[in-house]
Amino acid sequence: MTRAALPALFTVLHVIAAPVFADTVRRMEFVSGPQQHELAITVQYQDPSDVHAEIDGSRVMSILFEVRNLSARPVAFEYGDLRLNLGGDMRLAATDAAAAFRDVLDAKRIPRFLRVLGGQSSAFHPRQLRVWLEQQQLKDGPVKPGQTKKGLVFFLCPAGTDRSALNGVMWLESTGRAAQMLETKDFTVWTKTPQQNGFASKLRQTWNRYFTSTPPAFNKSYALLIGIGKYRHLNALESPPQDVKKMAEYLAAQGFDEVVTVTDDHVTPETFRQPQKYFKSKVETDDRFLFYYSGHGMSVIEGGRPRGYLPLTDEVAGGTARSIAMDGLVAWTKGLSAQHLLVILDSCFSGLAVEGIELKGDGIRSTAIDQETLNRLSRGRARYLIMAGTAGQQSFGGRQWNGSLFTDTLLKGLRSDADLYRNHIVTTRALYVWLKKAVYDEALKANRELTPLFMDLGPVSEGEFIFVQ
Repeated sequence: MTRAALPALFTVLHVIAAPVFADTVRRMEFVSGPQQHELAITVQYQDPSDVHAEIDGSRVMSILFEVRNLSARPVAFEYGDLRLNLGGDMRLAATDAAAAFRDVLDAKRIPRFLRVLGGQSSAFHPRQLRVWLEQQQLKDGPVKPGQTKKGLVFFLCPAGTDRSALNGVMWLESTGRAAQMLETKDFTVWTKTPQQNGFASKLRQTWNRYFTSTPPAFNKSYALLIGIGKYRHLNALESPPQDVKKMAEYLAAQGFDEVVTVTDDHVTPETFRQPQKYFKSKVETDDRFLFYYSGHGMSVIEGGRPRGYLPLTDEVAGGTARSIAMDGLVAWTKGLSAQHLLVILDSCFSGLAVEGIELKGDGIRSTAIDQETLNRLSRGRARYLIMAGTAGQQSFGGRQWNGSLFTDTLLKGLRSDADLYRNHIVTTRALYVWLKKAVYDEALKANRELTPLFMDLGPVSEGEFIFVQ
């Protein structure tokens, strides 16, 4: 088979969290193939100096691949089809052991006559390194049924690249296939385990208990979660770290395929743009995407009217240069291909996020829903925004909610109380009907006022972003 026939890569099953630099190893497992189950692939990467001491100081980056064929036929897997994308702006093509070896020699400034002679010294052994690189390189060609092949894939960073700058987003690509983000110091990447059912499976199981028709078809479910509790120039917040953790755990249990989390010092305008590029290139029409933010929010008068901003970790008091405009954020999410989109903002003044059609959840009074209606709602286009409060209200939290009142109540509704139809399926409209009263009542107990808002991001959504219990 040719390289163009390389099957789908990067349908991820599990990522083991760990720091990315020295003395650490990061592993992730995924499957690939036309039916997404033919090849079981384990990827391992670490600091170059930990891979081989002689590589340190060169431009060589290496990723260890272990590929096992689960099918009954040979399947092609060739390193030349792989690319490593750094931050969405730099694509590194995989190279061979010979190019990696030449780069190490250049980095160590080995004289040419020693290269020809294969000269050695007590400090550096070119011949041994060349042999080692050749032996460790992943071999091209098909993987036979039941066979496993293992080896390194080499990439060369551009000259002058500061390796400390590689803490941002990195993802693997293959021609015509979905990308897969690698976890780094700045970004936590969670993917569902081999044993866990995905959202589509969970929905099918729940649907079959109550209905006879075919359940709605969804492909992948992705989420980007932002939480900022530690600010360099603004007051610290206790809730966001807990809010993001709870939200990530809930989405994992829902069967989301991938949940990317960025928190605290790592959330700058520069790093925030990287996952935006990643999801822009990855999300497809039949996918679902959820964006969640927990942190400060502020209102600024611009052009005689208030505009909402989400200050990032290095914003200064009264400034907006290091903040994300709420309406700009919503515009980015609307630009994604996903037919089913949900944006959740847990911040002060979140009601300023965007002008749109405010939904009241009117008409949801019955505790029953017929399968035709739910089927229509689930299949139709759904693009919604749920905000913690109105334009003038401030979100708040405390120990009694283990974080934010709004997020804690939201998750309580999703897990149990917002199942207004008593069928273990929660629609966004049903969620809001329950959430609006529940948050308002809970805030009153603390002598505060908080009234969530629900908006259709348009054009008019005829469907629902649904959850299962």
